[in-house]
Amino acid sequence: MPRLGSKKSRHGCVQCKARRVKCDENRPCGACARYRVECSLLSASVSGRAQTVSQTPSESSPHASTPEPANRPSVSPGPAAADSVKYPHTPINQYEPIYTPPQPTTGKWIQDLELMYHYTAHAHTTMPGVEAARQIWGFAVPQEGFKHSHLMHALLAYSANHLAYINLSRAPYYQVLASTHQSAALTGLNRALADLGPANCHALFASASLTIMNAFADARTHSLEVLIEIFQLLRGMSFVLNTAVPWIENGPFAAIIRPGDGSEVSRPSALLSSFLVEIQAASYPLPTEPLENQASRIKAAEQLRASLQYSIDTSGHPALRAAMTWPTQLEVDFLEALKAGQDPKICELMRLYCRLLEFASSDWWFVSGWRGISSRI
Repeated sequence: MPRLGSKKSRHGCVQCKARRVKCDENRPCGACARYRVECSLLSASVSGRAQTVSQTPSESSPHASTPEPANRPSVSPGPAAADSVKYPHTPINQYEPIYTPPQPTTGKWIQDLELMYHYTAHAHTTMPGVEAARQIWGFAVPQEGFKHSHLMHALLAYSANHLAYINLSRAPYYQVLASTHQSAALTGLNRALADLGPANCHALFASASLTIMNAFADARTHSLEVLIEIFQLLRGMSFVLNTAVPWIENGPFAAIIRPGDGSEVSRPSALLSSFLVEIQAASYPLPTEPLENQASRIKAAEQLRASLQYSIDTSGHPALRAAMTWPTQLEVDFLEALKAGQDPKICELMRLYCRLLEFASSDWWFVSGWRGISSRI
């Protein structure tokens, strides 16, 4: 699966690497101190000192006898003498230990508990889908996350992103947590994809779905370049779904991908209906357009029109569904032409997609940051 990568740093902390910002390498670094999150540089420093101290006793000979304390009274073997021995009362805290283990760091696990609580109480209710699917997101998915760390990280990242959305005064703090968990989720997800099978396909599907929503929610730089990266992630999720759909349909997460009964389908808005006409117009060829661009663009336009029409007919949230479906169908040639940005008809088609994404943003918080993107292409 393609990654939302970041530039590597030789000595920076994990948190700054996840956020793709420069780390000042202090212990803790300035960014972690400012956002009040645990810094991996500080943890590494404490761990190193603890290891050095804990190895000190092993350097002495294992056969050396332990010297008796000078002030310990001698005890006679007789019972009477033993009964008469009087040990002076010593307060339990009189002697300082050679090494005091560091106290458990409560910050990180309290942060994660907060995120888990918010997810199970509130965030899972913001998921797309029918009520049965949201129940799975709220209960079955966290249970599966206990067995697959990449899924748990993706779940906590979704919760942190939602907290950043509803709590603007602490948004930077939660965005750091979201970036950290999203980075861990992507790493674990890419590793687990090598062994995709019936045993882990459910966790991989849920993790990939959450990762996509997190990518839309956490993209603080809302640009065409970032959107293309998200398209690549969506294509990776499509690989998971297409490979594992027979297993998922017969597993605990079946309701997430099962078509609805039509009860949520409403009459399409005039705006969505007009989109179909505009998309059709975007497929017309230009005399000056290179033939290779023309073929990939016409195919992409037809795929966008078909995705939107199918979503209107079957889904209660057609704009979001089409916005998530279309990128999974795009070919590499179209994405390369889109990156080049030199074909006006491809840019026109992309603006139509972005307007569809903006339409979905009125109902779904995790794409709300993309409002206005169509005017910047």
